[in-house]
Amino acid sequence: MDRLSRAFVALAAIGFIIAIYHGYDEATAFTGPGSNACSLFTGVNPFLSCSSVFASGYATLPPNTNGLPLYVLGLVWFPLLMGLGVWFSRKRGSLDPEVMVPLLMVGNIFTLYLWYVELGVIHALCPICVGMYLVNYALTALAVRGLLAS
Repeated sequence: MDRLSRAFVALAAIGFIIAIYHGYDEATAFTGPGSNACSLFTGVNPFLSCSSVFASGYATLPPNTNGLPLYVLGLVWFPLLMGLGVWFSRKRGSLDPEVMVPLLMVGNIFTLYLWYVELGVIHALCPICVGMYLVNYALTALAVRGLLAS
């Protein structure tokens, strides 16, 4: 496994850890042990509020229903990327950027929707969510780097 692949898999693992924490926060409604990290931001700036985002009705697909909680997407997305990173690096010796870049762009387009909902509709930002968006952007940058190097 080359350095790029190792960095990609490690970053996807970090995204998965953030997604697990995010799911835990939402599943426990911020009442579980250790589930107060996002409220630390709220104390500094009320605009930074995971609980406002979760309580908005936009934390499910479709919005305002008892549909699929959005945190489930992160719990699937990051292990998928991690698994593909490992699989491609074992099969090819490195990432397959022709597959990974378009796949990651799907995730990036979805984060644009989430930015719109948080900033334009809810008027609050979930710092934990933003952390996952940033991990996805960094994974995209690594895949694009692999594409440019090939």
